[in-house]
Amino acid sequence: MLTDGRDAKQRLATIAALVSAAVSSFAGSVNTDYLTPPFTFSPDQRYGVMIPIFHMEAAQESDDRMNKVVEIHTGQVVAVIRAETGYDRPLNFRETAPPRWSPDSSVLLWKVNGKWNPDALVLLKIEENRLKWHIDLLRTAQEAVLVRTRDAAPEQYISAKKANSGNGRAFPDGFTIDVTTDGEDTRTVSFPLIVHADLTANPKEIEDFPNLDSYLDAVVTEDGRFVVKDFHLGARKQ
Repeated sequence: MLTDGRDAKQRLATIAALVSAAVSSFAGSVNTDYLTPPFTFSPDQRYGVMIPIFHMEAAQESDDRMNKVVEIHTGQVVAVIRAETGYDRPLNFRETAPPRWSPDSSVLLWKVNGKWNPDALVLLKIEENRLKWHIDLLRTAQEAVLVRTRDAAPEQYISAKKANSGNGRAFPDGFTIDVTTDGEDTRTVSFPLIVHADLTANPKEIEDFPNLDSYLDAVVTEDGRFVVKDFHLGARKQ
């Protein structure tokens, strides 16, 4: 008897739950368990992303869990997403976004939303059930715009960096740098992938505060290269 798509998806969700439970069964303490929710599944239903379960009662405990791409049927970890972790629920401004997969399930764009910019934005290429390459798009784009801004306006850069010192690691050199891609309103990803980075020293537009803005546009090629196409001082015109 043929099984409809809904039943098949339910079966996969059950398998994913069992995989998550198997991971949890080895837990000896809190902050060890995961879910692999259906909204993370690839189009061919082969892969999903493991998401840690957040425990409020253990919020002060150490937690080194990371998001992981897993083969759903076997539970095999295909790739560890080395970036800020997205959890099973929103934590202040941090929230796991629905992942974007290529139609053939070989490319994943993983995003964790944040306040001023993503907390994580990582592109992964999977081939023959293994990680072929990955790019931390957030850090790569931020570093690219920082270097070019520093070279183009060194005095303003130093002044703004000093004024914003102590803002934390989410603000490289004190700047707010948002990184976005094309197709943000879709659930798919393809090459070349267009990437935008927008830097500002004064996101709240505070009077008498150092102002410095810049932006760049780049593309990621099919072989995983990050290529800057354009850079400008000043804010991007909307």
